[in-house]
Amino acid sequence: MFAEIHVERGRIRAILPCLTGTIIRTETDTFTYPGCHVYPGIVDNHVHLVGLGEHLSMVSLHDACSRDEVLTRLRSAEPIDGWVRAVGWNETLWDDQRLPTLDELDAVTGDVPLYASRIDTHSALVNSAAMRHARVQSSTALFIDEDLEPIFAALPAPSEETLRRMIERACAECVRHGITEVHDMNVAVEWLEVMRKMAESGRLPIRIQSFVAAHHRQWQQLGQLPSGGELLRVCGIKMFADGALGSRSALLRSPYADDASTCGRELLSVEEMTEHIDDAVMAGWPAIAIHAIGDAAVRNVIDAYAAVRGRGNADDVIFRIEHAQHVHPDDVKRMADFTIVACVQPTHCISDASMAEQRLDGERCQWSYRWRSLLDAGVHVGAGSDFPIESPDPFAGMNAFIRRTPRGYAAPWNAHECITHEEALKAFTIDAHATSGMEYRRGILNVGYDADFTITDVDLLDASKVVSSSDCVVATIVGGIRRFER
Repeated sequence: MFAEIHVERGRIRAILPCLTGTIIRTETDTFTYPGCHVYPGIVDNHVHLVGLGEHLSMVSLHDACSRDEVLTRLRSAEPIDGWVRAVGWNETLWDDQRLPTLDELDAVTGDVPLYASRIDTHSALVNSAAMRHARVQSSTALFIDEDLEPIFAALPAPSEETLRRMIERACAECVRHGITEVHDMNVAVEWLEVMRKMAESGRLPIRIQSFVAAHHRQWQQLGQLPSGGELLRVCGIKMFADGALGSRSALLRSPYADDASTCGRELLSVEEMTEHIDDAVMAGWPAIAIHAIGDAAVRNVIDAYAAVRGRGNADDVIFRIEHAQHVHPDDVKRMADFTIVACVQPTHCISDASMAEQRLDGERCQWSYRWRSLLDAGVHVGAGSDFPIESPDPFAGMNAFIRRTPRGYAAPWNAHECITHEEALKAFTIDAHATSGMEYRRGILNVGYDADFTITDVDLLDASKVVSSSDCVVATIVGGIRRFER
């Protein structure tokens, strides 16, 4: 929409008509964007902010086309804090999908420990030096999910200054893409102090809703409780019910189509999740986020949430399923019945469709990335990217919602699950805010709401236009302060 918006103390004071574009007036500045449209600030409701900062600093394997190319890049990599760190390999894109062996990795990295995570981050390649540091032994270089925990423990912790640089770099990438707020997942408690200092000193250009790592009850061990703030709010905890489809660790109700020996991995049982959710509710956490990708994991999470809802003491707590990629038809309505929100990442569909077809049979593929079905059943759907696993670009996400056409496909994949332009925009604005409980003051253009704006040179609601990237972003404004301008 075109509008002239007046801002006072970081809130919208008035919205006036404007025929020529967008004008933003604050106490000290006037920003004029002829022919441009203003929207509520875009939210990414599932990110890994420090992970993006790391990704921007590490060796990228995302576009590596073969095992040999991975080995070549690792051979020339510069260590970070004494380790070779790499991200993003995806063997399903290689002609020969054989992973590098331990001997091959040792040959290119020598005595420098290696940690190279897969694109889904649920598995990684490590070398013998890394195993020595972690005091583990294995004949294979591939580690998956909980097997990675001793490797994680051995990784050197970044200094406060390194963390600050990584967070600043990730935030700069966010505002360039028009993002004004993120829901930061699986946050280490020690990162919060760095973010708090940045927020208080004016060095945090976006809003962060933090969901602290809780799979091993870290918040209880460290005494972390919810806290509020304009730019940094600690609002939730994060757990994992299963792994990922790519590494066949997503938990399915029946075996994988391409490996009948496994149904995936259950990382927490229904009973364990229920007990942990109860504890979090009693401690006053306003939101619970649980990662669930496979249909069995989604059902387990629903069962745990339903048990806690049934006790009547969590009516106002936001229960989130992160990803909800494969939902059995019987469970779609149950999500609505128990007021469970789906926090989805539409670009996963674009990246993973061909892999999902390998892992699942034809019927189960029909249950994959089912946005239309969830909305029609009354499930609240908020959107994110899961960066750095996917690009931070929210417009690629909106395009995935609307077009649903994976790379290399000529037509939409499961076209019956496409959603509209308006629904896609809402999923990245007001509906994303609702998944952290902030929809009462952000997500729409209204007097009294926070002055967070994404300004574009295209009309995002024009169904005749295809907007597939953040090249359309002209400016990003957070709390009335311009954080990016093209």
